[in-house]
Amino acid sequence: MRVEVQDVSEVEKIVKVKVPEEEVTRIITKVIRDVGKKAKVKGFREGKVPPYLVKKLFKEEIEEKSIEQIIENTLPRAIKETQLEPLFQPRVEEFSALKEGEEFTYSVRVDIRPEIKLKREDYIGLEVERDRDEVSEDEVEKVIEEMRYSFAELKKAEPDEEIKERDVVVIKFEAFDGEKPIPGHQADALFVDVGTGEFNETIEKALVGKKTGDKFTVEVEYPEEGLNPLLAGKKVRYEIEVKEVYKRKLKELTDEFVKSLNLGFETVEALKEGVRKRLLEEKKRRNQSRFRERLLEKILEKVDFKVPERYIEFKLNQLYDQVQQSLERDGFSLEKLNISPEKLEKRLRPVAERQAKEELILEKIAELEDIEISQEEIEKDIEAISKGLNISVERARGIVYFNILPKKLAEKTLKFLEENAKPVEKES
Repeated sequence: MRVEVQDVSEVEKIVKVKVPEEEVTRIITKVIRDVGKKAKVKGFREGKVPPYLVKKLFKEEIEEKSIEQIIENTLPRAIKETQLEPLFQPRVEEFSALKEGEEFTYSVRVDIRPEIKLKREDYIGLEVERDRDEVSEDEVEKVIEEMRYSFAELKKAEPDEEIKERDVVVIKFEAFDGEKPIPGHQADALFVDVGTGEFNETIEKALVGKKTGDKFTVEVEYPEEGLNPLLAGKKVRYEIEVKEVYKRKLKELTDEFVKSLNLGFETVEALKEGVRKRLLEEKKRRNQSRFRERLLEKILEKVDFKVPERYIEFKLNQLYDQVQQSLERDGFSLEKLNISPEKLEKRLRPVAERQAKEELILEKIAELEDIEISQEEIEKDIEAISKGLNISVERARGIVYFNILPKKLAEKTLKFLEENAKPVEKES
């Protein structure tokens, strides 16, 4: 077997493999024999069809299986010979015609792990800004006030009452691009919580001061980088009619009101303390996440390396799937929201590139610092996945090594970096 490596880039190679005729013939002969054992041909007992007839009747199947087995048998040896370290299973680019007694050649694209030159001082003892883990009284009061709005009674407004912020308004609207209606952007009865920005900040501001029965026009300018191709970069005209207005009757913040919420709190102070505790936990998680982002950003500033395009595509597909799944959980889809897949991918690509670089740098640091997940822990995960999903141990092993292990190793490495960094407290 002869192996030749061609450079595409520093992280992408083409490996050409030439398989000698003896090995080609041996594999083809074996495939013919295997196909013949299961062949069903009228006039012959199963498994007793003559080889010449098997070759004639099952030519395409034999060719397909032979090529598959030749590559399967020789590729690991070829990669080992090149001493390349693939990030993914190499991708077959092309192969020659298959003929008995002749050499078979094929080419694979290999995306290799980039060379990352890191010194220990590039990631140990870095000064990194960290936000304070504290919650202000204003933040607590804001959450409590939002609870009061959420549980307020709604009373239909009098015809002459003006709309104020946090009124609930039912509107009829239709959106136009010039004189052309925009598909999917109209409603006969849409509830709008004025002042929250949940519908549209410009329209909600325009609603303030209006009354039941009022009809008016609002123009909204959408940014060029918007995901919705029907709106991006356009000045959209909204024709709006106020159908109904509801005023909120806020309940007084008392112990009785707190009990009525059925949140497990008996007094106003207990509720405030519960809210403060929850906000603090959220802030700690958010601050830790930001600290890690800044830490990784500092490390990435100290080293430059190229990431294989296929690896970026892999991360991009993961992010794209996450967005789709998130929308589906809320009962939406890209199609329903008229979100352009091309624009979404364009927005996600920088994130994918950053994630790919971060993962590779964490793997490198784990290697340099001998950070690893114990075999005992790996085997426990495999057993748990196998039992939990009722799948074979081998399938569970693949899930653990491909999906779970990289995340665990990254988390362990991030924890190591945190412990060896120097947090610089940032004013909130």
